[in-house]
Amino acid sequence: MRHIRIAALLAAFGMTFGATALADSTTGVDKDKIKIGIMGPMSGSAAVFGKAVFGVEALYRRVNDEGGIHGRKIELIREDTACDPARGLGAYRKLVSQDQVFAINGGLCSSVVLALKPEIIKSNIPFVTIGAVAGGISNPVAPTLFQSVTTGEEVARTMIDFAMTRPGTKKIAFVSPSDEWGKSNTEPAVLHLKKKYGLEPTLVLTMEKGSSDATPHILKIRNAGADVVVAMMYPAEMTIFLRDAYKYGLKLPVLAPQSIALEDTRMRVGTAAAVQNLYVYYPYVAPFDSPAMKKWAALITKYYPDERVETFSFLGMGGALVLIEALKKAGPQLTREKLVAALDSIHNFETGVLGATISFSPTNHAGVRGGNMATFKGDKVVVLKAWQ
Repeated sequence: MRHIRIAALLAAFGMTFGATALADSTTGVDKDKIKIGIMGPMSGSAAVFGKAVFGVEALYRRVNDEGGIHGRKIELIREDTACDPARGLGAYRKLVSQDQVFAINGGLCSSVVLALKPEIIKSNIPFVTIGAVAGGISNPVAPTLFQSVTTGEEVARTMIDFAMTRPGTKKIAFVSPSDEWGKSNTEPAVLHLKKKYGLEPTLVLTMEKGSSDATPHILKIRNAGADVVVAMMYPAEMTIFLRDAYKYGLKLPVLAPQSIALEDTRMRVGTAAAVQNLYVYYPYVAPFDSPAMKKWAALITKYYPDERVETFSFLGMGGALVLIEALKKAGPQLTREKLVAALDSIHNFETGVLGATISFSPTNHAGVRGGNMATFKGDKVVVLKAWQ
């Protein structure tokens, strides 16, 4: 008799655990809405990246205006990370525990997403990045964490390959901060230069975040006779570097990753001539002022008329579009497990924003491969696959 009661209790507990698991898989979803958490640096020194949040939110607002997904509207809950891992962790826990979102579309700073990765694995909540590029986000694969932009390693390879299409390029100087982000961009670039082209870097210089003077770096680069500078920098330090390069007459090509936007940098530097030798990794399908991109700019302006649209405004739109597509594919009986399965089945998805398609699988959550470079030609942005 005692054994029967114990078995009954265990069965009851099993039913409770099963019900809890089922409830967990549908947390943030009801018959009318889907709660999506949005995370980005809306304040602080990296707030320029937060412009991507408006592009992401505009897409969800369009979905709602068109009737939602399987009859459900998207409820957005935004949190500011200020590009700070500790603050990002607090924002993530609030979205998960207090706001009880169904999924998260967020993360523009790699340091924040890398700090969150153990929490994302533990909570098992679908998380699609907006713009964080560190390879460690998607490698090793976490079942519910999806990277919707080109990884830093892929960007680095693209930059080096582009530099080497310039005739006579033999000496490449590198400049970056010594933080994790700087290393994750510079190290694969140096490795690619060595392995593919058999060249050692001419210089590897450190310019820390918060630096206010690039004079020593400029003089070392000039004295070394470098042909090209690969500058893995944040926007503020890139501004200082370009100003000082212009001041000292250093007219070498400067290649930068997708943390740098051409229009924003020109505005920061204040002198158009100082950015004429700047080439940035460009993840989009066409130049900023092309018809292909203007339609996306118009969408952002429709919902955020006071927002100044620039290159970073589009950065997270690919990830938002792929999450919207996966929500549709997951069907009306929505669960987190179905959403993850739908994301894992995305193959060669054309966003219309990014220059490359997005593909995921259970063993690959780095969704984007390849990209181009862009520079100014006069006042116009031109997109290049090779040196011209």
